Amino acid sequence: MTDHAALLAAVCDRPDDDTPRLVFADFLDDAGDPHRAAFVRTQVELARVPDYHPLWAKCRHLDPDVFRGWGMAHTLPKPLPDGLTWRTHQFRRGFPWLVGALSAEAVAAGGDRLLSFAPVQAVAFDDRARPDLLELAGAPVLARLRRLEFTTFPLDADDLRPLVRSPHAVGLEELAFEHQGIGPGGLAHLAASDLFPRLRALTLHNNALPPALLVDALAAADRPGQLRHLNLSLADLPAADAAHLFALPLMATVEHLDLSENKGLKTDGVAALVESGAVKRLEVLELAGTLPGVPGVKALTSTGGFAGVRRLDLSDNRLGPSAVRVLAESRNARGLRVLDLSGNPVEDRGAEALAGSRHLAGLVELNLKDCGLTDAGALALAESPHLGELVRLELRDRGAAARPLGAAARRALAERFGRAVSYNE
Repeated sequence: MTDHAALLAAVCDRPDDDTPRLVFADFLDDAGDPHRAAFVRTQVELARVPDYHPLWAKCRHLDPDVFRGWGMAHTLPKPLPDGLTWRTHQFRRGFPWLVGALSAEAVAAGGDRLLSFAPVQAVAFDDRARPDLLELAGAPVLARLRRLEFTTFPLDADDLRPLVRSPHAVGLEELAFEHQGIGPGGLAHLAASDLFPRLRALTLHNNALPPALLVDALAAADRPGQLRHLNLSLADLPAADAAHLFALPLMATVEHLDLSENKGLKTDGVAALVESGAVKRLEVLELAGTLPGVPGVKALTSTGGFAGVRRLDLSDNRLGPSAVRVLAESRNARGLRVLDLSGNPVEDRGAEALAGSRHLAGLVELNLKDCGLTDAGALALAESPHLGELVRLELRDRGAAARPLGAAARRALAERFGRAVSYNE
């Protein structure tokens, strides 16, 4: 066995251990592939810190491909066992993490062979056929998997029953059901199962479930669990149903809540989140396209629980300078590290409020893309006495209204932020 093969085998045998991966990176350096070695080390480091850490902000700005690893597609092992594909793939900690599967039978038949040469821990099932989870539930390879992704075919209780009862499902920590990937009966069965309390991440993106049925199904999870990440983007949640959701027992452990593109939330929905007390446990809150308005921003930022939020996404919410000023003047915003206001009419007055806020001095990333800033707003940011920690400042505008900044503004931004800033030239 060559050194390359032996080191790769160690990575595959110990997929949860970073040490073999870092040893492999050293080997890559010695073999004349420093780019891939750096990729492995960076992904390992990213996995050790939260996504509001300065390293994440720096990578989003200077090397966004490092998150998924599309630039490393040439390193994907081939050929794959029948029915498995790299058409859908992701890298984590420097190596392939997710593989696409045409069927559950393909995973059961070829999974062990795949895991002998790639430390895959996640499977995304193809949207062209309903997966037979009875076949998957009986496969020992399931014990090595941490995440499963389903789409298109609304799985019901009968579909999911073999999976949630499988003795091989002990390692599953993440489930994703997107684009009608689960029905209300299937979700209720999952929530009431012994598997649900072990989940750390649940994605329910764009499933077209009636909101009341969605909340009722999740209410079946009445035992203590460890759910940390809940994605309910494009769930069509109105404020009234959201209020019931936020009061559910499963919210007691959620640290990352994605409610993006639930346009029915509005002010009352954000107020319900605050009143439920769930916000005080959140570190990441994504509210893009939820239309909270100035009253919603005020309700969110006026509660002491907001002080624990580290990353806040308020993009595409039609928020103008008044809403931005409410945020900037809140003492509870002092914990923010990443703030996304892109796609809002922030304009120069909003930028001036951000620049003058001592409560936002801890920001490492500020996204003001498509916010209509001119030279005055850019200069205010460049002259801010409080934004010295930024490693990413996004000021680019697109479309017909986009205008290049003047020479003085560009010079001031470059002198203050160096490579951390992007703007129209």
